[in-house]
Amino acid sequence: MKVILIRDVASLGKEGDLVEVSDGHARNFLFPQNLAVQATADALQKRTQKEEALKRQTHKEMSGAGEVAKDLDGREVLLQVKVSDGGVLYAAVTGKDIAKALSKEGVKVKSEMIKLEDPIKEPGEYDVRVELSHGFEAEIKIIVEEKT
Repeated sequence: MKVILIRDVASLGKEGDLVEVSDGHARNFLFPQNLAVQATADALQKRTQKEEALKRQTHKEMSGAGEVAKDLDGREVLLQVKVSDGGVLYAAVTGKDIAKALSKEGVKVKSEMIKLEDPIKEPGEYDVRVELSHGFEAEIKIIVEEKT
């Protein structure tokens, strides 16, 4: 019997795969546990539509990530922070701070995407890599100044 997997099954395949299994395995294990459905013409058509929708969504996400990467690459972000008399920041600048500054400029980036080797603890200029989805990357310059 041919079935379409609804979820990943270690011994058979991944979600959406069309696999051949014995009738007993399908009726006694896969169907009761909602792991698969029988590969009828209607189910195959739904599978095809789902795959096409997923391809369109992935293409849309990739083009969006590419646009964000172009927008970010070479951008300078100015952060004004409180600095002690010794020239050390009261609070280190982290990816979260950089993401917040970028969102104020209209660029939505998650803090996990900002790759800092160490939190920034002194005023100055720093090159920071931003890793976006689908393998896109951008290099931005962070300028940390003393708040006046």
